[in-house]
Amino acid sequence: MEERPLRSCEDEEAYPEESSAGVGPPEIPLTTRISTYLRTYTKSKRHFTDLLFKIGLGLCALLVIAPFFLILIEVSSTGFAVVFGSGEGEGLEFFTTYPGGGLTGGLAHAFIGTLSLAAVAGIAGIPISVLGAVYINEYTEAGIVRSAIEFAADVLAGIPSIVFGAFGLALIVDVLNFGKGLMAGGLTLAFMMIPTILRTTQEALRAVPMSLREASLALGATRWTTTWQVTVRSAFPGIVTGVLLAFGRIIGETAPLIFTAGNSLRAPTELFGAGSWVASVPYTIYLYTIDPRPYLHPKAHAAALALMMIVFTIDLIANYISIKFTRRLV
Repeated sequence: MEERPLRSCEDEEAYPEESSAGVGPPEIPLTTRISTYLRTYTKSKRHFTDLLFKIGLGLCALLVIAPFFLILIEVSSTGFAVVFGSGEGEGLEFFTTYPGGGLTGGLAHAFIGTLSLAAVAGIAGIPISVLGAVYINEYTEAGIVRSAIEFAADVLAGIPSIVFGAFGLALIVDVLNFGKGLMAGGLTLAFMMIPTILRTTQEALRAVPMSLREASLALGATRWTTTWQVTVRSAFPGIVTGVLLAFGRIIGETAPLIFTAGNSLRAPTELFGAGSWVASVPYTIYLYTIDPRPYLHPKAHAAALALMMIVFTIDLIANYISIKFTRRLV
């Protein structure tokens, strides 16, 4: 039996004879289709209201994605020539050379610094956040304690980054005597990662059907084995998504690093002390933008473009990992 194509209500109203005959819609000129579309939506107040609602939703959707493209156009208009150029400090040199005299070289120090800070933050923040979420979701009963922890995490997620910087300066730099540098900056960023990863991990764990846990326990598995081998594995794509969202947030942070990381035109060589002072891409963008020397401004745009490319690459990797693990689990 021949399979009929799916057709919308508008198609059914516009081509009733074709619908009844079971034949697909013919090629209709664009002007005819537009006039038919308008005639359909203006034949009553109810249809016209529906049209206005659809237009309003479409405009909202455009406004949601418009900032991304506006920012991309802005940074690409100036930064593209630096990222893919062939002059001094451009192209590959932009990523692999240090600034040098007059800051005419590349920004290798900033890229290495950002990746180093993100690595320290991830090593410190991810295990605490994920294991904390597992404990809250799998080993505590719903009540005041869980509600208090979740409320604190929500409040922590809304605290401005400048407050995290002041906190890192007071606790990590001064009280713990770490001094400014890679560890102080990375640990401050780790505090910023915790609420995002904690809450997204909780949501991912809650999405795992209770029947999976019950089946595992019924087969004789311990609670820990069930949690690790069944629940966490099933929730892994959601956990990865939360981790990457957290990385996306901290990679673009500037304010906390002003207080805690210091700044350097070289890559960090130590974890503590003066040799651990580290630059970051966002802070370098800020410094180059306010610098009166005009030849640094294109480099700031190029650094912003490169930062967007890094975040885009991370998202692609996250999606690949998520899809890969989802297929394995399914």
